[in-house]
Amino acid sequence: MDQTTTAILLSIIVTALIMVIFSCLYYLWRKTRKLEALARKNTSNASPTAQGSIYGYAGKELFEMLKGRTEERQKIEEVQKGYIFYLTRHLEAVLEQGLIDAKKSRSSNLRSEMAVGGTEGEILSWLPVEALSKFYAFGRDLAVQPDHSDGAEELKASLNQLVRGVLAEIDMDTYSSRVSEVITRKYISEPEN
Repeated sequence: MDQTTTAILLSIIVTALIMVIFSCLYYLWRKTRKLEALARKNTSNASPTAQGSIYGYAGKELFEMLKGRTEERQKIEEVQKGYIFYLTRHLEAVLEQGLIDAKKSRSSNLRSEMAVGGTEGEILSWLPVEALSKFYAFGRDLAVQPDHSDGAEELKASLNQLVRGVLAEIDMDTYSSRVSEVITRKYISEPEN
C-alpha cells in the first residue's frame, strides 16, 4: 500500500466518522425539539394549583372563623388541630425573617397572608400584621443578642407571651406551650450546665 492509498482510506474513514457523528447529533436535536414541544404543550394545559384549605377555610376566612367561632365546636376543634402546624410555621417564618433582616441590616414589609407548606400541601395562613410585627421584632432582637444563653429564660417567657397573645385571639391558647416550645427549640439556645 502506498501513501496515496493510505491517505485516501484515512480521509474516507474520517469522513464516514464525521457523517455518523453529525447524523447522531441531528437525530438527538430532532428528538429534543419534539420533547420540548411536548413539554410546552403539557405545561400550557396544566391548570394552576389552587391553595389548600382546612374544611373549606383558608387565609383570612380561616382566621375569622376561628376568631368568631361561627361553626360548631367539634368542627372548630378539628380545624384547630389541622391549622396549628401551619400557624406555627407561619410564626417561625416571620421570626426567621426578622433574624435574616437584622443580619443584613434591612427591613421587610410584612404581609398578613402567607402560603405555608406542609405534609398535606400548602395552606394560605393569615394573621394580623400587628401580631406578625411583634414576632418580626422578636427575631430582630434575637439576631442582635450574640449569646442567648444568658437571658434564655427571659427570652422564653417573652416568646411564650407573644405566642399566647396570638393564639388567644383565635381561642387556641391551649396550644401555646407546644408552639412556644417548638419555636424555642429552634431559635433560643439553652444555657449549658
